[in-house]
Amino acid sequence: MKRYLPIGMVLVLVTALVIISGGVSAYGLVQNPVGEIDGAEFSGIKQQSGVEDKNMKILAMRIYNFAGVEMLQLRELADELDWTLTYTPEKKTVIRKKGFSFTLDNDNNLSWTTGATAAEDVGGLLIKDGRTYLSLSKAGELLEQMGEELLLTGLYTDKSVYKKDDNIKVLLCLYNFTSRTMRLNFGSGQRYDLYLLQDKEEIWRWSEDKFFTMALVFKELEPGGGLSYNLDLEFQPDAGEYILGGELATIPEPIDSGEILIKIEEDKESWLK
Repeated sequence: MKRYLPIGMVLVLVTALVIISGGVSAYGLVQNPVGEIDGAEFSGIKQQSGVEDKNMKILAMRIYNFAGVEMLQLRELADELDWTLTYTPEKKTVIRKKGFSFTLDNDNNLSWTTGATAAEDVGGLLIKDGRTYLSLSKAGELLEQMGEELLLTGLYTDKSVYKKDDNIKVLLCLYNFTSRTMRLNFGSGQRYDLYLLQDKEEIWRWSEDKFFTMALVFKELEPGGGLSYNLDLEFQPDAGEYILGGELATIPEPIDSGEILIKIEEDKESWLK
């Protein structure tokens, strides 16, 4: 159970405005946002959801990292947003939704069309093992052209397979693919959480033995911006397969950052000793 730290002899609820400024460039290509800045105190604001706009679409997706560049798999993105993804005989990829479409040709050129009018060539794609990936910046341009506004969240690790006792590094992130500044609401000093599942049972949660100050905190994400947390797992699981999940500790409901599979292998050298 999470425990909250009393301040002095009386429990005081501190209401503060905290704003993220700078730190993540367009569509999150630069990691590690700057520290929090205390702002003006205010009260009397009723919390409706984890974000200021409770109707905002929040999409949890697997984020891939190739040579330090965060990317989304095109097929997975299309499936999440109900886009139609087809391949022509000329091996071109066409995505359509409500009159919008784009085409990927044999030279990996990506061109937009709205109705019969062609727009710009944006490029910037990766074809790997027969799958197409878009960098976050290109995914942001695609979402804008397709009329999609959403918050995208996810997590990934530095590897998918580890040796026992290896340090497991996790990056938890959220990106604002909208035209508006979005506000996140937090009810304590906790910003995120991680957990491990094995055989569908939770065996570890990062926040379980942590204390957090009671504070009403807000973070603002500018259009095209985001925030990320570089974390160590702080837990050494035995050899086996696990589901690693994460979430942002917003109120009244946390923002789900998705789940990924990780594998822990026995160190063969240690086993032979």
